[in-house]
Amino acid sequence: MFAKNRITMKNRCLLILLFITINVFSQDPKLSDNFVVDVGEKYEETDGYMKVFFKHKDYVVAINTQKSNLVIQKLDPKTLKEIKRITVEKFMKGKGGNKEIIQMGDKAVFFYEAWNGKEKIESLMAVPISLDDLTVGDPYTFLSQQGKIVIVRHKLSGSKPLKMGAFGGKYFFKKSFDKQKLLVNYRLKPKFRSDKKSFDRIAMHVFDADLKLEWNQVVEMPYTEKKMNNGDYTIDREGNFYMLATVYEDDSTDERKKKEKNANYHLELFKVQKNTNVIVKNKIEIGNKFVDKAALYENAKGDIIIGGTCKNPDQKKRGSLFFYENIKGQPNGIFTINLTQKGGVRDFKSYDFLVEMLTKYSSQDEKKKIKEKEETEGLKPAFYFLELNAVALNKDGSFLILGEQRYILQKTEDFEFQNVPKMMKKKKLEVFDEDAFSMRLDRLSYHFRDILTAKINADGTLAWMHKLPKKQRGVKQKRSMSYTHMFAGDHHYLLYLDNIKNLNLPDDKVPHQHTDGKGGYFTAYIINDKTGEVKKEALFNTRDIKGIEMEHFETDKILPLSDSEILIEGFDGRNKDFLVKVSAKE
Repeated sequence: MFAKNRITMKNRCLLILLFITINVFSQDPKLSDNFVVDVGEKYEETDGYMKVFFKHKDYVVAINTQKSNLVIQKLDPKTLKEIKRITVEKFMKGKGGNKEIIQMGDKAVFFYEAWNGKEKIESLMAVPISLDDLTVGDPYTFLSQQGKIVIVRHKLSGSKPLKMGAFGGKYFFKKSFDKQKLLVNYRLKPKFRSDKKSFDRIAMHVFDADLKLEWNQVVEMPYTEKKMNNGDYTIDREGNFYMLATVYEDDSTDERKKKEKNANYHLELFKVQKNTNVIVKNKIEIGNKFVDKAALYENAKGDIIIGGTCKNPDQKKRGSLFFYENIKGQPNGIFTINLTQKGGVRDFKSYDFLVEMLTKYSSQDEKKKIKEKEETEGLKPAFYFLELNAVALNKDGSFLILGEQRYILQKTEDFEFQNVPKMMKKKKLEVFDEDAFSMRLDRLSYHFRDILTAKINADGTLAWMHKLPKKQRGVKQKRSMSYTHMFAGDHHYLLYLDNIKNLNLPDDKVPHQHTDGKGGYFTAYIINDKTGEVKKEALFNTRDIKGIEMEHFETDKILPLSDSEILIEGFDGRNKDFLVKVSAKE
């Protein structure tokens, strides 16, 4: 009798404990008090081939290509309502090639390519769109060039290409820091096919804020295509052109000679004064460092900033009896270059990634791989698949280097014949870097992982550096993955979609995966600019934003309204769009 009562009481206690546990874990996590989230009324969906948002005066203009039509919307960022909508029927008819929409002053310009086969003329066409009254002007020839223009396969760091197709782009755009100058450049067809004889010729066109041509020149590079590699470029507020280049020390393209510790190349900063076609060269010695990615920017003071990532040297491993496989070196640190006011190089500073930082939030296999590479191959600890995202400039001359792990996996099978038993099919994974985003392959999955943040003081010294855990996966390219950076008050905010299980993740645990298109919590890493202290907070659940579900949004379409506000257009999964405004409390 007593035994039976004890069993009954024990079962009741277990049920009560189970109920409490379920109740606790079913409750929504506490959302951040440091942000205000507002949701607007729904309006008819407009999503098409490409859609961009522009902040103009006290409202927002959205321009969207929908099938053959152009749809222009006027949106109120205060009430979060659609104020006006204009549809231009059959606007896209006859507008072929790659396309891009760029804001300059009080207008947006729709650029597209055109080829006159009879006259053999390549043209960049432009259609002005007034951001004041939303009127659409007539197409006109913005630039023209006799003969074919060279297609550049990969996007240059920090530049904005005319929407690249599967095989690359032709025209590249870049604005000055004050947005009063626009550079459009492209490569001319080489005179010789051989890289040993061919010198790159770059056509440069600089326009003012009203898109009036200020100057243009064709500049021939000082070394052959084999001798040098073009890097990132920029213009300053005066319209002068700068470009970073990798120049090999000999006629080979070997990154490093056998038994040598130093790189077989150096960097050079090219400067072209406006209205000239003369290159002023400034040599940058990098010693035993190997440069991975680099970006050029003009800061608020008018100085040219160079920042990027260093890497381990490429490794050659025997793939068969006669052939060697080239293994790309992985990023192992960051670097900065200070310049004089005349464009000369003052110094080169670099900072290695520490093992303690890299092994946080990593699996045992990843930790082992990092340490083994260092011990057995003499390589520095690497931040695998790290890509340079941006250099964010502060008003005091300091800046933030932002990077992210990005890669693509493809599932393949050695045998795909129907008569081969399933158990005999050997599956494997092929890994591609982000250059494969334009590749048209099957069975691809896109991965956006940990974030790198590093603050560099105005004098080039390192203030702080962090690896911030994140694990996003999708099968429809980028969409809602990756992150957005904004700066408000004295804090940096890195905003992204995450699995809520990662909110209080210990540094010895691997982050749980967030899957694109499966909901998630809009989350923020909050970093104190001065101290580097990091906090992590959840802002909203996309499944329930004040009673509205957001099926998906695109990270690239998040619009900064100010230093402390962003605007997101969401889709409800049926046929309606709506706006969400996130404001940081200063």
